[in-house]
Amino acid sequence: MGETDKVQEWIKANLEAMKEQMAIMMEGMMSMKKIMKVNAAIVAATSAIAEVDLTPPFGLNQINHPISDMVS
Repeated sequence: MGETDKVQEWIKANLEAMKEQMAIMMEGMMSMKKIMKVNAAIVAATSAIAEVDLTPPFGLNQINHPISDMVS
């Protein structure tokens, strides 16, 4: 095998390794994209919950704590 053949084999091996690394990076990027989408959905849901008024209406408060008719 001549020098040229050795260099070509070396280049071919490095290109294959680079292709594998790129595939792994793309998978990682897709995973990051999925994580970002999930995080965005969580933020949206949290924001929607935070906007809900959790104070009970005035009438409901009276039902839970009726005023006594007793006069002291």
